[in-house]
Amino acid sequence: MKLACRLLVVVVLMLVFGTTVARSASAGEIALSKVPEKVLVAAQKAVPGIKLTEAEVEKTHKGLIYELEGTAEGKEYEIEVSAEGKVLKVEEEDHDDD
Repeated sequence: MKLACRLLVVVVLMLVFGTTVARSASAGEIALSKVPEKVLVAAQKAVPGIKLTEAEVEKTHKGLIYELEGTAEGKEYEIEVSAEGKVLKVEEEDHDDD
């Protein structure tokens, strides 16, 4: 009986730990050098002249989605691109105090 309880505790802990690791591996910040070239090119075409500064990747049920941030002409942009290089969303934020 004690062995069965210990085994159950070990299995539960492994499942909890495994789920936590899987979640942390499914999304997070990555170096721009790790972003696929076709994703970078798509983002640069979506916002000509953008200087990319940050990248994140998220694993979704549709595949990997890259979220790139950068600036162009005094505005900040956030661009979502699929791993295949399709631009999914472009958000612009103007920080001018005019």
